[in-house]
Amino acid sequence: MKKIYSAFYLSLLLLLISTDLKAQDTYQPGYVILNDGTRVPGLIRLNQREPWYNQRVIFMKDSAAVAADPNGKVKSKKYKFTDMKSYQVGQVKFEKVHYVDMENLQLKSLGSNDHMLEVLSSGRINSYRYYSYPPDIEADFGTEEEQNAKEEKRKKDLINGFKILTKKDNESKFNDALDYDVQKYFKDAPEILEKYQKGEYGNQPTAPKKGLAAKMIAMAKKQTFKLEEANAIITAFNEYNQKNAATK
Repeated sequence: MKKIYSAFYLSLLLLLISTDLKAQDTYQPGYVILNDGTRVPGLIRLNQREPWYNQRVIFMKDSAAVAADPNGKVKSKKYKFTDMKSYQVGQVKFEKVHYVDMENLQLKSLGSNDHMLEVLSSGRINSYRYYSYPPDIEADFGTEEEQNAKEEKRKKDLINGFKILTKKDNESKFNDALDYDVQKYFKDAPEILEKYQKGEYGNQPTAPKKGLAAKMIAMAKKQTFKLEEANAIITAFNEYNQKNAATK
């Protein structure tokens, strides 16, 4: 008879476990901007398997120490979201963003709703990729194989469930561009609006006027082809920012 396991998952424990896997991820050149504005260069490791942890903590090796002993074991330093204003790894930049995830309120949210989020577009339309976090406490029952399968499904759902948090100009509230009519952002840019409506960015074609049923179908397609839609929206946002600079 198979042994039955009962597991309680705490976010802190998951974080500790995930840091043990850091050897599986590659350190890349980058830098951290501390809260006081100090720029610290180094080699940074991003957590690829559980990217939501990059929103809270990163590990960096000192560039000078690595250069002095490239084949040695240089100890990495942990930087928390409370230490940083921003950081960059390769060409990917992360900035501190305040966002309350009302759909996923947890105990950790009582401490802070600041997150280090990947910058997707910057200018009049600012957008960021946001991942929800695993539950503070999760109780599961079943065999070890069943436990592992459930845990992998949870991770996959979190990765696939990312949001594109978006603000234009002086908006005070973020919208999830994947669950929002982004055509509203392009009303003052007819060329981009037309390209988006025709699906020329790789998105599902849309139309300026639709009934409720048609809009619901369009939203369903957007979720079905989420990655393609996300890439298309980001491309449109960046083109908009290039052609529509903010007025001073």
